[in-house]
Amino acid sequence: MNSETLEIFVAKVPNFASLSSAVKMDFFVYYLTVVKDVSGTTNAAIKDCFSQLRYDPYSNIPAYLKKHAIKSKGVKRKFILNKSEYHLERQYQDELEKQIGILPSSPATNDYFPLAIFDQTRGHLVKIATQACKCYDNALYDACAVMTRKLLEVLVIETFERYKIEMKIKDGRGNFFYLSDLIDKLLSEDTWTIGRNARSAIPSLKKMGDQSAHNRRYFIQKADIEKIKDDLRIVLDELVHLIDYPTWNKEFSA
Repeated sequence: MNSETLEIFVAKVPNFASLSSAVKMDFFVYYLTVVKDVSGTTNAAIKDCFSQLRYDPYSNIPAYLKKHAIKSKGVKRKFILNKSEYHLERQYQDELEKQIGILPSSPATNDYFPLAIFDQTRGHLVKIATQACKCYDNALYDACAVMTRKLLEVLVIETFERYKIEMKIKDGRGNFFYLSDLIDKLLSEDTWTIGRNARSAIPSLKKMGDQSAHNRRYFIQKADIEKIKDDLRIVLDELVHLIDYPTWNKEFSA
């Protein structure tokens, strides 16, 4: 998570003090989600930003957020609402970044794996997958391995959460197991069936994940990444299909 303070962030915004409270709020949402790198923010967190900087808050923050999170004629859509939290609409985020002077970064390619796999999943997965692909695109192979490991770890955990058996992958203190043990639990669980191709592909991913996480003298090379690309694609498809995010998301929001 970025350690940049709110005070430092607003100092980057031209004439921030003279902006309307509504526009200040837009930048607060940017800070709380993009700068702090979290999937969404709340009315209370935004109100706290006004308080921290000792500005009068917007009169009705919930109404403003709701109004600008809906596609409506004559109203600019600024936010997207997801599970009671707000984050910025992509084009509006770009507009705010231009005001701050942040140059847009190159979009991730599908050269590592197809990002479409994560359509209709969840925002945090899209973010992790995008970072993994960007690391690959920019030849940051150790970083790519770490993000790949994180992606697999989250998918395995959410597989257990999807079926409400996450306690099977936690220790006595309620902490999730490490990836190596998570994969062993995934493959031995009889609640589901892992396809033959994915089952045979997982060991190579497990090996790379273990080495990148636990061997301080091991550095991933492009050749190592290339060897696991096909296996990774198979496993990602399998787990996303097994979890069935569209159905799970409907159940979660019901």
